[in-house]
Amino acid sequence: MHILIKAAAVLAVIAGATSEASADFIRCPLDQARRTITDSLPSGWWTTPMINRLSETKVQAIGGKPALMCIYGSSGSIQREAPRGQTCRAARGGFDCQASGGGGPRTSATGRLDIPQTYLFDLDRGAVTRNGADFWFQAETRALLYLVPQNGARIGVGNRANRGAAGCASARMTRDRVSLSDLPVGSYICAKTNEGRISQFRINALSGGSPKTLSIGFTTWQ
Repeated sequence: MHILIKAAAVLAVIAGATSEASADFIRCPLDQARRTITDSLPSGWWTTPMINRLSETKVQAIGGKPALMCIYGSSGSIQREAPRGQTCRAARGGFDCQASGGGGPRTSATGRLDIPQTYLFDLDRGAVTRNGADFWFQAETRALLYLVPQNGARIGVGNRANRGAAGCASARMTRDRVSLSDLPVGSYICAKTNEGRISQFRINALSGGSPKTLSIGFTTWQ
């Protein structure tokens, strides 16, 4: 079965990536993507294309290098390498990129995650999962909610201020679980991933009702 994601002008955009080194904002080249089956079908059969709008942007390490990913829901994703000499962060519709300071920390992954309770999340790859990851969103009861380090990851609450890569690298870390009642919206939390990277995430929201969803924004450095 052949599945095609139509992405007009994507190849041209990727081919010209090296000329965009001075860009401050890199926009995803498509507002929506179309996914369909391209196999020849017998008479009387047809396929319904799947069309999705841009749903998320993410910076993720691919092959050891940061890649800019534009995600179109179930239609799939497109990606390109980040411009050389620039550090990029995911933004609405694209990526904010700035010249990297010489010798400064390099971003490995950055973006936003919406984590349903009982799920795990990985800050090295920026993914919500049910398997090996850095933290578990534990719901012991409807009211007792925790972030639990997994697989050797550590967490550092500190003063909940934005400490950046240098501040988190020197932060005191623990493998003990932390109650979400101690992490109000707006808190910045340091972490060390199970792959040894320094990371920081911000508590953006915790949904009402039950089950709950935790929303964070994060940056993980190489």
